[in-house]
Amino acid sequence: QITPWLLMLPFLLLAMALAVRQALLPIRTLTAELQGRNAQDLLPVSPLRAPAELQPLLVAMNGLFTRIDDSLERERRFTADAAHELRTPLAVLRAQWDVVRRAHSGTERAQAEARFSTGLDRTDRLVTQMLALSRVEARLGSGSAAVPHTPVDWPHLVEQAMGDCLPLAERRHIELACEWPPEGQPALPMQGDADLLTVLLRNLLDNAVRYAPQGTLVTLRFTSNALVVENHGTPLSTEQLASLGTRFHRPQGQTEIGSGLGVSIVQRIAALHGLAVVFGPGDNGQGMRVRVQRGTPRPPATA
Repeated sequence: QITPWLLMLPFLLLAMALAVRQALLPIRTLTAELQGRNAQDLLPVSPLRAPAELQPLLVAMNGLFTRIDDSLERERRFTADAAHELRTPLAVLRAQWDVVRRAHSGTERAQAEARFSTGLDRTDRLVTQMLALSRVEARLGSGSAAVPHTPVDWPHLVEQAMGDCLPLAERRHIELACEWPPEGQPALPMQGDADLLTVLLRNLLDNAVRYAPQGTLVTLRFTSNALVVENHGTPLSTEQLASLGTRFHRPQGQTEIGSGLGVSIVQRIAALHGLAVVFGPGDNGQGMRVRVQRGTPRPPATA
């Protein structure tokens, strides 16, 4: 009885080895696929050809890939936004430093140094704002709370945003104006993050000033449920309105420098505060109007 078993044992071991090798083939295939990927390849792994025992593992792995990809995308977006946002204050600091170097009298130099110091403070606040935006997006990505619930002091935010845009407006001979609701009516009462809303206002005003004809008026208007920014620029076509907010996209024929990120930043900050951004022409189809309001956006024609 032992002899037949000894004779069959090699064949049994070979069959078992082949069976185990065939059973482990999906794992080896998955290992080879993951080893061949580069660090940027975070596409999901298809679980269709995997055994039923491995499918929960692949589903969990794909979820991890998705979360890592979202985190990397937020970091890339923050880097691009920081480069866009820091461009204006750095240009202002460069101009103010030139004034400091060319100052002759002690009084003139002291005034120039004070303005330069103010510019440094604004740049520091801007960096803080961008970091705050990055943290808010990270909290949203993890399902945490959105923004602080602090009453918004719009006059203070408008003063700061217009002060940041004033050098550009003076260079292009643009007049900045702000209209408030009649006495007794609140100006868009809401709660939110003051630093982020300052970034929103500054981007809206910067775009309105940058693309308005020289020597015209840019108006910031508040109502009880919205804020509106208008200029006398050329109205955008339907296709251009549809592409607004696309990152790094800028309409053709623009003479002013830019990277196509300002509208994207405005839309994200508005969404964080439960607001909608509506783009469209001004009265009688002339100029450009941006309306930031509560609720869902309406079609541009009725903005």
